[in-house]
Amino acid sequence: MRQISWIQEFIVSEHFAQLARLIGVRAMKEKEATLIAKALGEPSRFSIYKQIAEGDEIYCGEVCNKHALSPGTVSHHLKVLTDLGLITSRKEGLNVYYRSAPEKFSAYLCYLQNLNRH
Repeated sequence: MRQISWIQEFIVSEHFAQLARLIGVRAMKEKEATLIAKALGEPSRFSIYKQIAEGDEIYCGEVCNKHALSPGTVSHHLKVLTDLGLITSRKEGLNVYYRSAPEKFSAYLCYLQNLNRH
């Protein structure tokens, strides 16, 4: 396996930081990053987030059908992800549709990337 030099790593991280600034990703605070890490550290919640992030939009029933969790538990996980800004929701008729909020996840990745610099 080929290792990259610290110069190459620095250039990549600088490009990532510039991209984050261009798309308007704001700097994340440690407390918010910790809450996201804790939320995504729960296996069922991570699986739900991954399911939503891999698609364009998904309604709550589809999330419930894929996971062996009660509707109340799925609802709780969706609320946590929504409160953290990792997903957004919209209601249409009786269904609630969810989609990922990539800018929040990008800010989280940027925060993690910057950990190596300090």
